[in-house]
Amino acid sequence: MTTAANGAWKRAALGLAARWGGRWMSGNGAPRVAILNYHSIHPEKRFRSATPELFERHLDWLRLQVDVIRFEQVLEAASRPRTRPAVAITFDDGYADNYEYAYPALVRHSFPATFFLTAGLLDKDSAVVDRFRAMRASDYEAIRPLAWRQVREMHRAGMSIGAHTYSHPNLAGLSRGDAYRELVQARRVIEDRLGEAVHAVAYPCGAPGKHVTPQTMELAAAAGFEYAAMVWFRAVDPSDSPFGIPRFDVSHDTEGVLWQKLHGWWDYVGWWQKNRRSWTNPTPPKPYIWENRKSA
Repeated sequence: MTTAANGAWKRAALGLAARWGGRWMSGNGAPRVAILNYHSIHPEKRFRSATPELFERHLDWLRLQVDVIRFEQVLEAASRPRTRPAVAITFDDGYADNYEYAYPALVRHSFPATFFLTAGLLDKDSAVVDRFRAMRASDYEAIRPLAWRQVREMHRAGMSIGAHTYSHPNLAGLSRGDAYRELVQARRVIEDRLGEAVHAVAYPCGAPGKHVTPQTMELAAAAGFEYAAMVWFRAVDPSDSPFGIPRFDVSHDTEGVLWQKLHGWWDYVGWWQKNRRSWTNPTPPKPYIWENRKSA
């Protein structure tokens, strides 16, 4: 099955699960705090999260329906009574189209967002670039990363910058030492290029049990981060660990699907993510060979 076909099948399966389970998982109707996670915003890419036009519609809808807050504020926001939902906006990987399409739209709406960057991709490490080309089944132009000058501009404009490891492996499939190095090296590279401390990390892929384990969360804390984001389809709970903050992935979502996610209809998918059998887990990618890493 091709990457595009697999992605379409996954979206259909998740949508079916949400429609089937949503009526039982929608909670008590109290306004919730949730995080939306995007990757690519582009008119044509096969793996895009949304087109620029759809992303603009999302932002217009969010302005009317929710309070848009920073990723770092979600746990505090979830601990207080609310009159309407709150949403944080995040991006993973660090593609150039985030600057070309997403960033101008966010500025127009005066919305903050957090960009979790794969440090080796932005540094154009050939091994990491090759990993992304294979992962996305695309040429270099499709996975072309942000330039560090663009990252600094976005940060000056009020966007938050986080880490997404150095080479984008499944951290749960690595040895303790290799996973720790992925986290520490990413933080060091980004802090060096940005000139400021980096406080947050997003685990690659980020599913509970499959990509994130108690050891993974422990290593994120040991690497010096204060917050860590997963991809777990449910709202933020005030009892969540700061190293296991859930997010909803966005994949061609209509405004109706965003409404469903904010009101609990997709929490059934989160339950499935947490409880699925281990045989659904694919073989993790091979670890990055640190001895061959180019000097930064």
